[in-house]
Amino acid sequence: MPKHVHAIIDNKTAAAKTANKKRAYIIIVAAILSALVAGLLLVCFFTLDMLPAYTYMVSAPNIGAGSVDASDARQIINVKMKIRVPVFSKKDSVYLFLGDKNIAVNSLTDAWGKTKEAFISEEGIITIPVSRGSTTNIDYDVSVSLPAKHGSRGAVTDIYTVFDGDQTFLLPAEFNLLSEEGVRNAVGRLNFAFDFPNNWEKIIPFTHLSDPGWMDIYSITKNAFVAGEFYLDYSTQSGLKVYSLEHQAADQQTTSQLTPEDMAGFDSLYAYYLELFGSAPEGFNIVLLPPDRQIIGGSGTGVVAASFDPNSIKDWQLLSHRMFHAFYDTVAPYINVHVEPNMWLNEGLATYYEKLAMDALPEPLKLRLGADFRSQMALTFSQYLYMRLKEPFQYNFAPMDEERLTSSSMTEFLHYTAAPLIVMLFERESANNGNPPDSLLRYCLDSSAFEGRVTALEAALDLLGDEGVGFCDDYLLGMNIPPLWYLEAYQPSSEEVLEALNYIETMLASWRKTEIPEFEADVLSMEELRELLASSDESGIPVLSDETGSLVKSFSPELYAIIKRYYQRAQQMGFDLDDRELRLKMQ
Repeated sequence: MPKHVHAIIDNKTAAAKTANKKRAYIIIVAAILSALVAGLLLVCFFTLDMLPAYTYMVSAPNIGAGSVDASDARQIINVKMKIRVPVFSKKDSVYLFLGDKNIAVNSLTDAWGKTKEAFISEEGIITIPVSRGSTTNIDYDVSVSLPAKHGSRGAVTDIYTVFDGDQTFLLPAEFNLLSEEGVRNAVGRLNFAFDFPNNWEKIIPFTHLSDPGWMDIYSITKNAFVAGEFYLDYSTQSGLKVYSLEHQAADQQTTSQLTPEDMAGFDSLYAYYLELFGSAPEGFNIVLLPPDRQIIGGSGTGVVAASFDPNSIKDWQLLSHRMFHAFYDTVAPYINVHVEPNMWLNEGLATYYEKLAMDALPEPLKLRLGADFRSQMALTFSQYLYMRLKEPFQYNFAPMDEERLTSSSMTEFLHYTAAPLIVMLFERESANNGNPPDSLLRYCLDSSAFEGRVTALEAALDLLGDEGVGFCDDYLLGMNIPPLWYLEAYQPSSEEVLEALNYIETMLASWRKTEIPEFEADVLSMEELRELLASSDESGIPVLSDETGSLVKSFSPELYAIIKRYYQRAQQMGFDLDDRELRLKMQ
């Protein structure tokens, strides 16, 4: 064989050996890498605990299926919820809070459509077994038009849909257990999608939340979710947007139903709270619903939606109240604010400032509404005295006893009637001690992050100097009537006083009726009040000392006459005035 052929064969043999060595090397390296990857996956499998993702697809199935209006029983929201558990997750169960939500579950299945079992505790907590890499689908309907304090909680009509997150979404039960750590370890991401008509404006506070904490879930529960034939009525560079339903004028051009005065009012309120808090929510949307039916569709840091009559001072005050909460929760997003015994103070501040902010409205609007801060607080003090004197066993309690209250009506009275008066008295005493205005609010904002703090007591001790201990004993831990008798000078007309007393009587009676079905409101007509005032004699009110009776009579002759008539009737009917059930027995 020629030498050059041998050389070629030798070269090919050497090349083959080299290739085999490279191939073997690659195989060894690949095997090592595969082993490393497998080991890494194994380590991840046993050490990582990735959190599930919840996705909500929301629709209103009855829209377009015939006329649906705000009084229709078909006001249903459908939610298709998907729970995806990562492969690298140790969770064997997820917990959702059902509570008293008006939810009907249509199906609960796995990724292949097979029905899954779930368990519901007496507390309304749903336990759903899950596994690594699993998907759980929950299809459920929500009746959104349930009665609430300020109207129906949402609505589904052919031109708009509105609801709040609390009633609509099944959320981690750890939120209701007030556990920040629990929420952080419950869910890694929340996604929201909405299937509404394409021509509808969608005013949605958010479409997703990553690594949500307690306040993120709280924001979901409070915010309004809105879609419909709305248009942007008014906006500012600072982030305020106001929407209302489209209105077609005679020339078919879309026009606003709000006056320039109204728009200036929205701007003034927003500017007031921006100055008070120093910063604002990142985009704040107000959605004005028609005033022909009372609806509150949610109130959070992103979207507020409610029935609104621009000529109603109550509607302006409610809007102001909701703005306060939105700004406060933006500046101080902490659990501590929303749990007893600090909740009453937070609501008291909101109710105090809802009225104080009316002074920031343009003068023509204030005149139109009859908005006057001291006059409104005088009416609140009248309501406070009325309920305390008429039902002492129900409404005589210390604010710091909030955790021990046994009735929704008691909580309602504390939060929105008693608490703003305590705030007003505190501000007065604080100013007398040399502090600037809004000192209590500033203190609360600075203290909200500290869990476990009893803010009202500490504020009194830190801001009121030598009077701090007495203030705590008398008005926070005690049941003394706050001495706001000077508001007598700002009392409005007898008609307005009676309207305010009848309002709180009716409102608190509606709460009592949920607990005592036979409970009825005890209201008075203006004609009856005039007769009482005309026939008044010099006798006092038997349950009051002469000094207190004199203060009440001087502050409000109308209130005095009504309370006096109540106890005179009780005596005529032969009832013991110290009977805890007196109010119910006199129906």
